[in-house]
Amino acid sequence: MKYFILDIITKTVTFRNPEFQNFHKTLDLPPPTTIIGFAGAALGLSPKASQEFFETDSFEFGVYGRTEGKVKDTWKYTNKTKGAELYNYHPDFFGSIITKEILFINKFYIAFGTDNNIKYDQLFLAFQSPKFALTLGNSDSLAFIKTIIENPVIENTDIISHCMIEGDVIGEVFKKSDINFEFSIYENSEPIAYDLPTRYYYKEDYSARTVENVNTYSIIGDEMKLNYKIRGISYKNIFIPLNKL
Repeated sequence: MKYFILDIITKTVTFRNPEFQNFHKTLDLPPPTTIIGFAGAALGLSPKASQEFFETDSFEFGVYGRTEGKVKDTWKYTNKTKGAELYNYHPDFFGSIITKEILFINKFYIAFGTDNNIKYDQLFLAFQSPKFALTLGNSDSLAFIKTIIENPVIENTDIISHCMIEGDVIGEVFKKSDINFEFSIYENSEPIAYDLPTRYYYKEDYSARTVENVNTYSIIGDEMKLNYKIRGISYKNIFIPLNKL
């Protein structure tokens, strides 16, 4: 399998946590569906075609990220679902307000891997010369690729931080604690494991979507030492765990 890493910077991003509705709380890292959409924009594909591009072959992804902070921003939007036929007469009735949590001054490393050489080349060349503007999260969160790194080092480690791993990492640590009790994890006021969409159903290319598949991922912040090894990419003193896409 061949891999490359994207070194990405953004001013602002927000990755909506699907468990929150009126308050759009952000995840600290882009979820799998955001990464698929990001690659699809580079390839010039619709959301539906972007998903299909990764479904027909074996792909892996990894993400590592750091941010300088979080802010909350209030947004006013139009909600025409209250009765579109009345909108022209009472537009103020359709206004709703939400609060969004936004990450600012961000750096991400996103890795892709596949054993399909043709698709590898397609994806690699697409990120060198994207068809559409690249964004992460919201459509106004422009992303800039500083560099692309090919053939990174693959290794196993039990030290992780600021990354995403498939499954419930804390649960796995406790399962293995009878066999190996040498680990160091931290308490957090927020959950580490999230059930995130991995596939949407699209009736047509640009139609409304509904969640079709969900998987559990752990989003790790500060450094942890696990009691088992994780496979991933080692680059510039960081480790990017690899997950199935």
